[in-house]
Amino acid sequence: MKFPVKKNPILILFVLALIPLGIIGLFTEGLAEGWVGLIIMIVVSIPLLWALIRSYHEITEDSLIVTFGPIIKTIPLSEIQSVSYTYNPLSSPAWTFKRIAITQSHYKTILISVPQDDKKFKKLLEAKCPLAKIELPVYRK
Repeated sequence: MKFPVKKNPILILFVLALIPLGIIGLFTEGLAEGWVGLIIMIVVSIPLLWALIRSYHEITEDSLIVTFGPIIKTIPLSEIQSVSYTYNPLSSPAWTFKRIAITQSHYKTILISVPQDDKKFKKLLEAKCPLAKIELPVYRK
C-alpha cells in the first residue's frame, strides 16, 4: 500500500521560489555570471522538483520502500525494531520538520517523512511488524 508524504507549504514555496532566482540572475548579472547561476539553479531544482512530485512510502509484504524523488531506500520489515517521531531537521530529506525514526536491527536508524495518513500507516506497520515497538501517537481523528 502506498502512502503519500505530508508536505510543509513553506518548504514547497521555498523550493518553488528558487527556480525564478536563476532566471532573474541571468538578466541582472553579466551574461557569463547569469548563465552560471542559471545552470546551478537547474541542477539544484530538478532533484527537488522530482522529490516534490514523487515522494511516498510503500509497505509491501516484506519491506518498507521509502521514495523521495531519486532516492529510494528499502527497509526489510523483519529488521524493524522501533518506530517513533523525531524533529531532527538535519538528518534526512523530508518535506516536513517532523519525521519518523525507524530503528533497524544492529541499531541502524533511518529517518523518513511523515505520511499523510499516519493513522493507517501506523496500523499497517503494527500488523506487518508485530515485534516492533511502534510509538506513533495520532492526536487527530
